[in-house]
Amino acid sequence: MSAKRKRRTKIEKLIRFLKFRVLHIDDSPHRIALGIGLGLFIAWTPTIGLQTLMVLCVAPFLRANISVAVPCVWVTNVFTMIPVYYSNYLLGRMLLKPFCFSSGLSGAQILEMFNQLDSLAFFTGFLRIEFWQNISLFLWQKGPELWLGSIVMGLLIGFIAYVITYHFVLWYRKNHRLRASHGIAKNRDRIANTPS
Repeated sequence: MSAKRKRRTKIEKLIRFLKFRVLHIDDSPHRIALGIGLGLFIAWTPTIGLQTLMVLCVAPFLRANISVAVPCVWVTNVFTMIPVYYSNYLLGRMLLKPFCFSSGLSGAQILEMFNQLDSLAFFTGFLRIEFWQNISLFLWQKGPELWLGSIVMGLLIGFIAYVITYHFVLWYRKNHRLRASHGIAKNRDRIANTPS
């Protein structure tokens, strides 16, 4: 299978998922959008390995749709955690700089620390104690910058995702209803004009 065909297949799967698992789900636009916003917010926090559990615990209290929230947390994984968390760290470091709260490590040294965590997660997995020991040590050393940047970015991305999803679901349902009612009317006319 060619690379172009594989890409097209992935896009078709994504469209099918969005259409049948998001747009046609039997829930209010608010709850669907809240589920996506919550899932993306949690995905941006440095809680990789616990994110699905967090969504399952938090979504019922916020009355967010769980079935759309869970896939959203998978945005951050072993392959995407370096760009996501490193940019979160840089944002947190920039926000804390006026308060003289900085580690003194260079950007290259921090990136190397992220790379070590990522390779450890990839090769040993999340179930190994070494990964959790290293991530605990990392969060202890770099926690404030990473957490602040992650929460700010997560809130921003979650809010934008909520607004876009809410309005898109409303628009889609309105247009889908109009098309469906138009198709029913055309079928009724065709049946009425068919000679018996």
